[in-house]
Amino acid sequence: MIIIQTILINFFIIIVTCYDNDIDEKFPIKNDRVVIGVLAQYPYQDEHQFIVASYVKFLESSGARVVPVFCGRKSDYYETLLPKLNGILLPGGGSPLDKGPYAETVDLIIETSKKFYDEGKYFPIWATCLSFEKLIVHFLNGDLQWKSMCHAQNIALNLEIEKSVIDNPKSVRMFRDMDLMMPNIFDILQNNNVTPNYHRVCLELDEWNKHQELKENFQIIGHNLYKNYTFVSMIEHKKYPIYASIWHPEKIPYEFVINEHMGNFNHYLKAIMVSQYFGNFFVNEARRSCGKFDNKLDESQHLIYNYNEYRKYTGNDGKSSYEETFIFPTNVNNNGSSSLSTLTKGYYNDNYFKYRLL
Repeated sequence: MIIIQTILINFFIIIVTCYDNDIDEKFPIKNDRVVIGVLAQYPYQDEHQFIVASYVKFLESSGARVVPVFCGRKSDYYETLLPKLNGILLPGGGSPLDKGPYAETVDLIIETSKKFYDEGKYFPIWATCLSFEKLIVHFLNGDLQWKSMCHAQNIALNLEIEKSVIDNPKSVRMFRDMDLMMPNIFDILQNNNVTPNYHRVCLELDEWNKHQELKENFQIIGHNLYKNYTFVSMIEHKKYPIYASIWHPEKIPYEFVINEHMGNFNHYLKAIMVSQYFGNFFVNEARRSCGKFDNKLDESQHLIYNYNEYRKYTGNDGKSSYEETFIFPTNVNNNGSSSLSTLTKGYYNDNYFKYRLL
């Protein structure tokens, strides 16, 4: 009887943590020259794409270099570039979630990451705010209506970690190495207002639980209590290395803009530590990827260092939410061509203002 109980206990542990137990064997950490893509944002009614510099600094501070990935390119652009990268960060911003250059590019990137994993290659994704929402829309095939206009904007909140995660941190990738990285991360997250929120819509837990596809494929890491809302804040996919937060870890160390829309979060040590924890986690995930460029020259020519002429100090204009921004012409480095019919000035969608996030 004791033997049977032992077998059952061990079997349960394997089920709960199976993808973590074998991840080091399947995808060992062996890449110390990580290059991560940051997707450029294609805003509404504009003739440019942009990347907020804090996303770049967020990754660089954890040991990665960054390559800009542009929206609305032909498929061969992504087929050539993505295998060379070690992962990608999908940003917040303001774009339609159902169609258009941003939406179609994110759909392609998510499917590419899944395909790579199924082929034995690692390609982690981190999705923030708008891209958190887009990730949900993608996995539900567009079958989600955002009804909760919680307006959790310009506010720092604590994060309520799910009890199942606290009871078994190693059941999720985000915290499997917390003993090494930051043993008190749960305490800091739950007892301090360290997560900057800048979103109008919320995905309430009640809505989440209506979708079996979400419950089966994603683990909720944490949620927030705000006003009369209980909304999902952080998730990771149970199979694929896909992670998402509705809040902005990259803002904490690098965004100091204060205006009527910005500035209501702190830069204290514990908040900085939280930002660094998740930056270190994601970059370490990218170290499992064997993607590489053809040679050093090919690599260097793709890095964001080549685009300094487009880097602008935007924190002094009174309107921007960002200290620094890379502002690119729409077709920068694109040989004058584009693959998406919607890549036109003034692309409009009726749901744009409904979905618009920061």
